[in-house]
Amino acid sequence: MSESVLYESVAGVATITLDRPDVLNALTPEMNDRLVELVERADRDDAVRVIVLTGAGKGFSSGADLKVMGQGDRLGRSALVGRQRTLNGGRRVERLLRRDTPMIAAVNGVAAGMACAYVLAADFAIAAASARFVFAFVRVGFVPDSGTTHLLTRRVGLAAAQRLCLTAEPLSAASALALGLVGEVVADDDLRERVGAIASQIAALPPQAVRLTRGLLARAAESPFADAIEAEAIANGVLGETEDHKEAVRAFLEKRSAVFTGK
Repeated sequence: MSESVLYESVAGVATITLDRPDVLNALTPEMNDRLVELVERADRDDAVRVIVLTGAGKGFSSGADLKVMGQGDRLGRSALVGRQRTLNGGRRVERLLRRDTPMIAAVNGVAAGMACAYVLAADFAIAAASARFVFAFVRVGFVPDSGTTHLLTRRVGLAAAQRLCLTAEPLSAASALALGLVGEVVADDDLRERVGAIASQIAALPPQAVRLTRGLLARAAESPFADAIEAEAIANGVLGETEDHKEAVRAFLEKRSAVFTGK
């Protein structure tokens, strides 16, 4: 099933596409593993400066494939097996969060269940106007998994997370924007172009500074102030020696566009 997740890298932007459009990109275990592999591949590639995660066709992803969940070796499995499978999902998302490269979720259509954890694992999301988010775990007799309880409460707050998960009601793109679940909503036909423009904007900046900024912000949310300023000081100490920093200052003084090499 690895062919159901596509990878393309152009001009510093790696696009990873969930590709089972006939079933709204319903996720299989093999797809989940492949997604992690491709994000790690992009993260290792110095030529990649931004990752975009999206879905083919009319949806981002409808979540876990219930046909797979209903197979004989899964339905009614033991509690120990269920625990291990749930831990596997959480560890996949944990690996996504450990990346250094910025990641944008481009949400086209529905994002449901564990697919919402992938949206939350991105640094921010841009949604098409028709997008909707469904935290529907309780509908199949489960609790939110793949780290959703952690990521969602930190993104939208406890009360909003409780309502989304306890009612399993679909959340519109406009409501997701109001809650801070997504950073921007655009017309459906403009999603690809808008995400591409934002990705290109990030890709044009000094890559080491971008990566360090991303990591510092991610950690600062749960760090004491003293730890945050110490981390900032170390990062700027290192970045001050880079050629990109020197190029940025020279370009400003010479009133020209800077060209960054990642050195």
